Amino acid sequence: MNMKVRKSVIAFLMATTMVGSTAVPAMADTATVTVSIKTTGLTGALQKTADYILPETSITVSKDGDAKVTAMDALLQAVGEGTQVDVTRNINGTDRTYHRKGSLEWYKSQYGNYISAIKKDGHTNTNKYFKDNGASNSRTRGDYFKLEKLTDTEKALGLAENSTWNNTVHFENYISEKDYNNYSGWMCIINNASPYDGVDSVVSTGDKICMDFSMMMGLDQGQDSYMQNSNGDWVQVKAW
Repeated sequence: MNMKVRKSVIAFLMATTMVGSTAVPAMADTATVTVSIKTTGLTGALQKTADYILPETSITVSKDGDAKVTAMDALLQAVGEGTQVDVTRNINGTDRTYHRKGSLEWYKSQYGNYISAIKKDGHTNTNKYFKDNGASNSRTRGDYFKLEKLTDTEKALGLAENSTWNNTVHFENYISEKDYNNYSGWMCIINNASPYDGVDSVVSTGDKICMDFSMMMGLDQGQDSYMQNSNGDWVQVKAW
């Protein structure tokens, strides 16, 4: 093979290799997971299907390219229909921009995405789950189911009884972080554990994702957590 023919062959091989590589479709990450949204802190550990904002639902989520499917992707696909809008809200004196899509509201912090509120029609300051300090608000709804544990913890931390409650619904028709007390909020539970990355955690087929509203930093969901004592120091508290 002379030099001219050799160069032609090499050029042809390089061209076909490039065409072949560009013809390969981008890989996609796909996960079939179970998603649910419930409110243990408000409705107790033994919840009925009617208490769930979203009963367990199986969905398949795909991400193009190198991106991995996260719990946030699954939640947005499950209940995040519609157009995203941004709103400014103030909770406890702090202004923050929140993103809202479908039933979800979230914001981005230095730690990643955090779901701050989930839509619940009829949830207002005149239609709360509890009266002041966790007391029953109706004949069909009992006291906060961990009220005795909370009282014992307040005493152990040197706090006045019922001092953690603010008895406020911050935004009508949503269940929001810091509703009822300053420790409440939505917890991301994946396969019965609370991951460090929260809703930004990568998920795989077979995983179970649950957003659960806790009244006390996950303590009432069986998660170890932290509370402030009478000196303002954050101290670890074992799960109730």
